[in-house]
Amino acid sequence: MDFASILGLLNPLNWGERGWKYFRRPKLRVYFDPNETHHTRTLANLGGIPGFFCHLMVSNDGKETAKKCQGRLIEVSIREPDGEFRPHPDFVNPVVLKWAREPDFGPRDIDPDLPRRLDLCCAAQSIPGILSFFTHKRPSGNRTDFPPGTYRVKIRIDAENATRSDGTFIVSYTGVWNQIQVSEDNGASNHELES
Repeated sequence: MDFASILGLLNPLNWGERGWKYFRRPKLRVYFDPNETHHTRTLANLGGIPGFFCHLMVSNDGKETAKKCQGRLIEVSIREPDGEFRPHPDFVNPVVLKWAREPDFGPRDIDPDLPRRLDLCCAAQSIPGILSFFTHKRPSGNRTDFPPGTYRVKIRIDAENATRSDGTFIVSYTGVWNQIQVSEDNGASNHELES
């Protein structure tokens, strides 16, 4: 490190600017809001039949817009008869989730104080007994459609200019198309991870 670099580090104006940027940085949070979670919508790609959608909310608690945010399903565990959750053997790779009411699976910006809904899972009236996580339906080596059961899922939100945020949720599905329950996992709270 040369002398000019050392002087730059010691300059209080540089520290003030860094502190200001740190204070204003985007701060992502993924959470469950019971008032925003369940919606019944017509599924155009399945001939107009009703579908039951479950969402999570993603907020930016910072002062700057979070750029190119993407939600991913990174873990799926199933509750076994002994009550313990074990990783599902057919879910092996993280998959991208879709932002609600968007035409594609691309990343989106999240402005401060304007939360976005993230499509988590859905079930269709004409296909009872199948819980589908809302991701690309293409060969990926992963299972994304599951039978009735109780699942623990881990969701990760990434952004170009923000620390990632993880949340763990319980998804319970009875097999009836409009009876999916989502709740935050009591054993794991939302938290930010250092990149």
